[in-house]
Amino acid sequence: MRPDTIRLSMSRSLLLTAWLAFAFGLWMIAPRSESAVRDRIVGVVNTEVITQSELEEEVAELKREAGVRFQGAELERRLRQINYMGLNRMIERKLQIQVAKRRGIKVTDDDVKDAVARLRRMGEAPNENDPKEMASIKDQLTALRIINQQVRSGLLVSDAEMLRFYEQHRERFLLPPEVRISQILIALGPASEMLQVREKAQEVYALLKKGERFEELAARYSEGREGRRGGSLGFVRLGDMLPQIQKAIERLGQGAVTEPIASPLGMHIIRVDEQKPTQYRPFEEVKEDIRNAVFQLKSEEAYQEWIKDLRDRSYIEVRL
Repeated sequence: MRPDTIRLSMSRSLLLTAWLAFAFGLWMIAPRSESAVRDRIVGVVNTEVITQSELEEEVAELKREAGVRFQGAELERRLRQINYMGLNRMIERKLQIQVAKRRGIKVTDDDVKDAVARLRRMGEAPNENDPKEMASIKDQLTALRIINQQVRSGLLVSDAEMLRFYEQHRERFLLPPEVRISQILIALGPASEMLQVREKAQEVYALLKKGERFEELAARYSEGREGRRGGSLGFVRLGDMLPQIQKAIERLGQGAVTEPIASPLGMHIIRVDEQKPTQYRPFEEVKEDIRNAVFQLKSEEAYQEWIKDLRDRSYIEVRL
């Protein structure tokens, strides 16, 4: 074979080898490249990283909900916001767990089992056979313990703070107006017609107008259980009664009687026995509720200061 022919053959062979290597390399690299994109690092917290796949798992449910409610540019904006907030939560959780490890806080398998049992009593359905879900519960317990130790354990709520909260948020403790009423109910039964019920109610109302006592007429004609009590329904909050009845009695003073009022139950004749003005729940009655509310506010404020300090003292990188 001529030398130039040999050189040409070798060149073709080298080119073919190079092409095969290139093609084979692409085939080998492509899946890893796709995986690398999917699992690229989106956050760094000191010596630990957060990957794209971990973030996607964190925000999957929120993204599904957003996909149902929004579309187009608004959906894109919401998805970016969800990613950012989800990554922020994961960064804070890693910081909390890192501190917990340094402090020697441990969560045992029994602790996780107890938490699973509590979740089940609350109607949740954690999967004990899912290692990721169990690890997530363990992380949450760890974070909760370090927050209780570092943030909440030293917080106290004074009487002065509770009184100040009570005065500044009086509207929270407002009781709706109440009226004590009595009723004569001419019920609409399976065999009765509304016209007959109306006529009977008008007859009873006419007797009231003639001066007969409400209690006696209620005992004689009312088909509700209150008839045995002279029609008394006791105190009822405005807002808890049928709208047409509330509208009628709001215009009446104490001792006044409504004309017959129609409802799906039949015809009602209502007497206003007593009107309670708007009142506030007494401080002593709501004291423990206020203590909890103030404690939560102070806890949130203390937590934000604590986590900010942790962030300031840590190496954090966001790569979204």
